[in-house]
Amino acid sequence: MNSLISLLKQFICSGCNKRWDGSTTIKERNGLYIQLEFMCNHCGFLTRLYSSPKMRNGRRHEINVRLAIGGSLNLPPPVQEHKYREVQEFILNYVETAQEQPMIDAVYDAISEAGDVEDLTENHECQLNFIGASGAMEKEMIYEMFCRSLPKYDIKYISYIGDGDAKVHKYLTTNPPYPGVTIRKLEDTNHFAKRMLSCIKKIKQENKNTILSDGKKINGKGRLTDGDAIKFKIYFAKAIRESKTDLDKLYEKSWAIFNHHYSTDIEPMHDWCDPQWCKYLQAKSNGQQFTRNSRLAIPRACLDLIKPAFLELCSKTSLARVVGGGSQNANEAFHSLLWTMVPKHRFCSSTILRTALGLSTIIYNDGYSSLDKLFTSVFSSIGYFSAECFGRLHTARKSLTSKVK
Repeated sequence: MNSLISLLKQFICSGCNKRWDGSTTIKERNGLYIQLEFMCNHCGFLTRLYSSPKMRNGRRHEINVRLAIGGSLNLPPPVQEHKYREVQEFILNYVETAQEQPMIDAVYDAISEAGDVEDLTENHECQLNFIGASGAMEKEMIYEMFCRSLPKYDIKYISYIGDGDAKVHKYLTTNPPYPGVTIRKLEDTNHFAKRMLSCIKKIKQENKNTILSDGKKINGKGRLTDGDAIKFKIYFAKAIRESKTDLDKLYEKSWAIFNHHYSTDIEPMHDWCDPQWCKYLQAKSNGQQFTRNSRLAIPRACLDLIKPAFLELCSKTSLARVVGGGSQNANEAFHSLLWTMVPKHRFCSSTILRTALGLSTIIYNDGYSSLDKLFTSVFSSIGYFSAECFGRLHTARKSLTSKVK
């Protein structure tokens, strides 16, 4: 403040045309907004300085509204909590309006796929939006999402991608959201493939002291290692991704994994192998003799022990659950973006959560640059530094997405 007064003393007062000399008063303070009043001692002329303009359609000041948006992006709130909450409610209306179009666009971009949108109910007196056990929350929310798809988007969700939890599908089956429509549960291919690793590890743990048919235990040098189990999971996931639309092909590729490792030079079992990775078929096509490296091979006794895992997961009945299935990676990516704004380990109000949810929806569907429309609707313009920031974030996001692909 002293530096500002020293600067003003170098100027001429517009009231008396003398070098300014006077006093400064803080006339109003609201959050980060401040109004300063400068009075000339010679003539009493008043000069007012405002640290931020007012919103075009309200009494709030732009700097406080921008700060509240920053709070939704996980920046710390100011000390004046009650003022901060008032601005949050003001922003929420704009964010929820802005998020509607990206949500509608996303539905029609993936009209044949099940969506995953959360919508928390609003109540001014109490922020409680669910009554019941926490374990029932997921199925109730998904059921509500299905029920509102017709009035909101004029579509029906006939399937959804789920993990191992059967409660949601059972609830949708006993309480159908659409008359005459049976909801189909598609397995998450990643979760399903991980079950191969879990089954093999469980068998190893339960039989770690068992003497196998070759007189040795399953663990040890030259036996079935955890690395081998991980490879089985990776191969199984690859088979599912490549053949998830064809059950017969998926069945053959899944059993090709086991048969390839079970083969010997005397008893080759490569009928369902792919020449791209099967060295036996590659050698055969080149007219060469293939000799199996017995030192690197998994003993048949170990494979016999883990065969029940393949019998359970690679039957046509079991594999039919992943035919047409997909991945929940898109949901996980959206949740990751949301939790960066509202970390799960910190409590936040329903207003903050819904604002962050709206911002996450906009950014996830259309990128950071799409926030231009939101800021323009609130402030009349996005602002130079905001435009620079969102532009860089949008470019970084596109670059990261292209690398992942």
